[in-house]
Amino acid sequence: MLGWSPKDQREKIDIDEVIKLFELDKINRRNAAFDLDKCFWLNGQYIAQISLERFIELARPFLEKAKIDISNEKYLRDVLAIVKEKIKLFKDVPEWTSYFFTEDYEFDSEAVKKVFDKPEAATRLKSLRDELAEVDKWNLETLESTLKSLAQKLGCKTGDLVHPARVAVSGRSVGPSLYHMLEVMGKERVLKRFDRMMAKLNAK
Repeated sequence: MLGWSPKDQREKIDIDEVIKLFELDKINRRNAAFDLDKCFWLNGQYIAQISLERFIELARPFLEKAKIDISNEKYLRDVLAIVKEKIKLFKDVPEWTSYFFTEDYEFDSEAVKKVFDKPEAATRLKSLRDELAEVDKWNLETLESTLKSLAQKLGCKTGDLVHPARVAVSGRSVGPSLYHMLEVMGKERVLKRFDRMMAKLNAK
């Protein structure tokens, strides 16, 4: 759509519809400008549209090239299902998923500093760890309600628990929904990662 676009301002249109709508006299006189960021965005729109099976098929070579252990097929599927909507380029898949597959993940120093410079953050993380340790039904709904109930009990915002938990289990401040992450990682892995984060904080 460089130099031309339909009247309804849509930016993602199938080629058959473009051919049907295109009119030569609607080309504007301004110079066409190729926007690479928009191209990446559009690629992400098409990735979001494909099936999970096709997404896994296309993502697999990038994970293998990054030497990420993806031998557990069910776990791989669950992980890719929750990051699919975040991906704009397949080369980014390892960056978005590597911490799911290893306990030796790095912590983003800026994320740690921003979240845990507040002294109460570590205490809240421990409280959340204790609450989650008592959870029997490890699923999305229970995890979300447990965290929100604890936030209410502590008199803090849900974000005051979400951000420390996210950094603890992934080492970074951005990613898919925390509740989805916790569900996919499983109880044992999550609690161990909380313990690792608390040990890291105590070692300072």
